[in-house]
Amino acid sequence: MYKQPTDLLNVLPPELVGYIFHLWLLDSIYPNTKYWHSQLPVLLCLVSKSWRDFVYASPFLWVHVIIEASQDAVPALHALRKRLKRSQSAPLFLDIVVGEHPDRVALRMLLAESSRFRHLTLSVLDLSWCDDIPTQGFTQLSKLTVHTGFQIVPPVVKLDAVFSSALHLRYVKWLSTGDPGPVGVNGHQLHSLDLTVFYIPGKHEYTPISPRGRVLLPELRSLVLDGTGEIACFLRSIRAPLLSCLDIKWWHYNGHEGALEALRSLLAYSPHLEEIALRKFLITEDGLISIITNYEHILRFTVATEGWQTSFITQRTFELLTRREHGKYALPYLEKLEFRAAFDVPDDVVLRMIESRKSPEHDVACTLKSICLDGCKPMAEESVSRLQAICQESGLKAEGTFVGRNNVSISTSIIAAKARTSYFSFLFDPEAVILWFRKLLLGRR
Repeated sequence: MYKQPTDLLNVLPPELVGYIFHLWLLDSIYPNTKYWHSQLPVLLCLVSKSWRDFVYASPFLWVHVIIEASQDAVPALHALRKRLKRSQSAPLFLDIVVGEHPDRVALRMLLAESSRFRHLTLSVLDLSWCDDIPTQGFTQLSKLTVHTGFQIVPPVVKLDAVFSSALHLRYVKWLSTGDPGPVGVNGHQLHSLDLTVFYIPGKHEYTPISPRGRVLLPELRSLVLDGTGEIACFLRSIRAPLLSCLDIKWWHYNGHEGALEALRSLLAYSPHLEEIALRKFLITEDGLISIITNYEHILRFTVATEGWQTSFITQRTFELLTRREHGKYALPYLEKLEFRAAFDVPDDVVLRMIESRKSPEHDVACTLKSICLDGCKPMAEESVSRLQAICQESGLKAEGTFVGRNNVSISTSIIAAKARTSYFSFLFDPEAVILWFRKLLLGRR
């Protein structure tokens, strides 16, 4: 006997339905946004009239706008206008690409809603439109990503008005060869800064700067720096007393003069730093040792080197990291260690360090919870067996080429995670939710 399909909106509270729809949209759109993702709410409208009415009346389902605002690239201005209208007064999350020939009509329509922008990703090759379209009033903007490509020194000063009007800006990601000066407008309020540094005007030679002469970033917690020698200039010109996470990636193997000293000058004024990642930044083991012996409060430490640095890490580093019952050792609170480097250290030295990090009950120091040694040769089979026993006893997660050429991981949590998979996949897997919708509509529940 045919059973009438059940309408989801008749059996679940509208708030829950809206929340489920919103999660599905977020999972579909991010992190790899596509232009057609803006039309995803329309797919929900195709299910039934009740769904269409519900989606059209739900502003938060229309707030994610992904668009290329270049000439002949905007599908239909009237559709964009309707979308903005359906979002009513809800905060907007935009991903805007502007090519070499901006569509000024579309940009003017979008920027007329600037007071509602919450997150904005702006990928732009041509900034000429800033001269005749107002770029102010970003009063709700909390997250801003700027990508100007890697053209030679783009006129990013045209974005000053965006930064100066964003009174609630907390996160900035800057991908540009231009002077990152506009970022400094909001430096006092930023919590997270992801900066690609290619050009900083002024002198580049190392000159010590007193604390008072540095730019104070009083609220900054996370700092990510990509670039070349300009990174050193930035490191020695700022002060971030609340900084807890620092990630540096050096793009070229040369130009490291003064880099380590610049890093030390920043760390000297960052007493709360807990996580450091240095990728292709250090060039000698002495530099590495100076970091691990002078900054004992680090909880998570990552070092990656160039392929040619085959003897960068030696037995010295592992012995310094080995906990001793009496005597000083490096990074006593370390929880996560990651070395991505080609090194040749005896298995027993590596295992001795790992085993020593199992914290005795009376010791307040943290236990090592995760270790990744990648780029090195695999350990012998008996050493891997010994490591497995350590992991089983202490709960340590070990991964990387040192446990096998296939980069497998050893962890006591794998079995438990598999046991939970079916339950959590239903809660968070969009396909599982959609299947549940389908069964519900067919009256099978």
